[in-house]
Amino acid sequence: MLGVREKLSYGMGDFASAFTWASLSLYLMYFYTDVFGISPALVGTLFLVTRLWDAITDPAVGLMADRTRTRFGRLRPYLLFFSLPLGAMLALTFTTPALSENGRIIYAFATYIALMGLYTLVNIPYSALPVSMTTDNDERRQLTNYRMLLSYIAFVLISYGTLPLVDFLGNGDEQRGFALTYAVYGVITFVVFLLTFKGVRERYVEGDSASNPLKSFAHIGRARPFWIMFATSILIFTLMLMPDSAAIYFFKYYLGEASSVSLFLAMGYASMVAGVIFNQLVMRRFCKRRVMIGANLAYGVALASFFVAADHGPAFYFAAFMAAKFINGIIAPTMWAMVGDIADYVEYKSGRRATGTTTSAVTFSQKFGMSIGGLLTGVLFSTYGYTPNASQSETVLVLIKSMMSVLPAVGAFGVAVLMLIYPLGDRRMAEIRTAKPTAA
Repeated sequence: MLGVREKLSYGMGDFASAFTWASLSLYLMYFYTDVFGISPALVGTLFLVTRLWDAITDPAVGLMADRTRTRFGRLRPYLLFFSLPLGAMLALTFTTPALSENGRIIYAFATYIALMGLYTLVNIPYSALPVSMTTDNDERRQLTNYRMLLSYIAFVLISYGTLPLVDFLGNGDEQRGFALTYAVYGVITFVVFLLTFKGVRERYVEGDSASNPLKSFAHIGRARPFWIMFATSILIFTLMLMPDSAAIYFFKYYLGEASSVSLFLAMGYASMVAGVIFNQLVMRRFCKRRVMIGANLAYGVALASFFVAADHGPAFYFAAFMAAKFINGIIAPTMWAMVGDIADYVEYKSGRRATGTTTSAVTFSQKFGMSIGGLLTGVLFSTYGYTPNASQSETVLVLIKSMMSVLPAVGAFGVAVLMLIYPLGDRRMAEIRTAKPTAA
C-alpha cells in the first residue's frame, strides 16, 4: 500500500509541471502577441510547428523510458536529470531579447521548441509512474487525484499571482516583469521535481518491453480505446481549454477590466480543486466512462451559459465560469486515470509492457490538440482583425466571448459522444488487470 507521503510526493510532480503547462495555457499566447510582439497567425504557426517536433520527441521519449534501466528505476531518472534544464528553458521562453524582429521570431521558435522537448523528457516518464508504483486500481485513482489536486492548486497560485508579480518585478515594464517572474518559476519547477524524485518508488518494472519500437506502436495502433482517447484529448485540448487562454483577452478588451482577470482565473481554478476533491467521491461510486459522459454534458451546458452571462455582470459570468471549472475538475483526473487503463489494455492484448510508449502517444494527442487550439486562435484573430493593445471591433469582441463559451462547449459535447463508444468500463478493466502478463 502506498503511504500518504508517497502519494503527496507524486502529486508534487504535477505541481511542478503546472508552472510550464499553466503558463502555456494562460499566458503564452498573450505574451507573444501583446508583450513579445509577434502576430497571432505567426504564434499559431509556431504552435503547429512545435507539434510536428513533438511527433518525433514524444514517442522517442516513451520508447526510451520503456527501455531505461538504472539504479533509480526506469522513469525517475528523467525527473532528476532534466528538471533543471526545463526550469531554465521556461525562464528563457518568457524572456524578450534585444533583437531585430526576425531575430525575436527565431528566438521564439528556438526557445519554445526546446521548452516542449524538455517538458516531454520530464512529463512523459512522470505521467507513466503510477503504473510502475502500484497495480491497484484504487491506488492509481488516488495518485491521479493527488496529481490533479496539486496541479490545480498550482494553477490557482499561477493564475492569481503571475500578472501582479509581473507588474511588481517589472515596475510597469511587462517584458522585464515576465522575464523575472519566470526565472522564479523556473527555480520552483526544478526544486519541486527533485522532491518528487526523492519521494516516489518504482515497484513494478519487470514487464517485458517489446524489443522492436515499431512493434510497440503497432500494438498501440491496434487498440481501439487508444484512438477514442486520442480523439478525446484533441477535442479537450483544442476547444475545451480555450477559455483559459482567452480569459485575459476577454477582460482586457471585452470588459475593459484587465486587472480583474487574475481573480477570475484563480476563483475558477479554486473551483477545479473542489471538483478534483469531489471526483474522489464520484469515482468510488460510478464507472469512469459514465463519469466522463455526464460530466462533459454538464460542462458543455455551463460553458454555453457563459455566452449570456457575460453581459449580465460579474456575479453571473463568475458563477458560470466557476461552475464549468468545478465540472472540469471532475473530468481531468478521470481522463488521466483512463490513460493508465489503456496502458494495461495494450499490455493485455500484446503480452508486452509499453507504459511509457502508450503514455507518450496520449500525451502527444494532448499537446497536438493544444497546438491546434493555438493555431485556431491565431487564425481567427488574424481573420477577424485583432490588433494588440488597441480597441477591438465588435466582431472580434463576439469572437472572444465565443472562445470563452460556445466553441469549448462544442468540444465538451463531442467528448461525451466519443465516450458513448469507449469500451473500457471499470468492470472490463478489472478483468484485464487480472489477466495481463504482469498481474500481481
